[in-house]
Amino acid sequence: MRKSERGSVTIWMLGLSLLLLLFGGLALDFWRGLALQRELAAVADSAAIAAASGIDEEYYRATGEVILDATRSRVLALTSVAAQDVDLSSFSSTTSADLISVTVVVIAELELGLLGVFVDESEPLIVRASATASPRRVP
Repeated sequence: MRKSERGSVTIWMLGLSLLLLLFGGLALDFWRGLALQRELAAVADSAAIAAASGIDEEYYRATGEVILDATRSRVLALTSVAAQDVDLSSFSSTTSADLISVTVVVIAELELGLLGVFVDESEPLIVRASATASPRRVP
């Protein structure tokens, strides 16, 4: 063995170990982002379903047509989101102009671990989920 090659395996193993740690950290951040997106989707779905149950009862009794009460829908969506343990940076509930559907949008920020080394953390990573629901009359 030549003297110039002594320790080259150690350097290679050290480099491989660092790469393994790097890719492991990136994978963890990726899965944390996916988990947050799934959680937000569940929050948006439940809030949209709750908001869609906010029908205008007086209008229904008078005409038999199912439409939403925009104020009641928003309150029901807010109540649904507040009942869940999630840290949101933004929430919006919008009733359509014809009052037949409601769209809920929830937004949260993802704090990065190792991936934060490669991404500018002055602007946080935003995760967004939305859901739309409409009431319907069951015969």
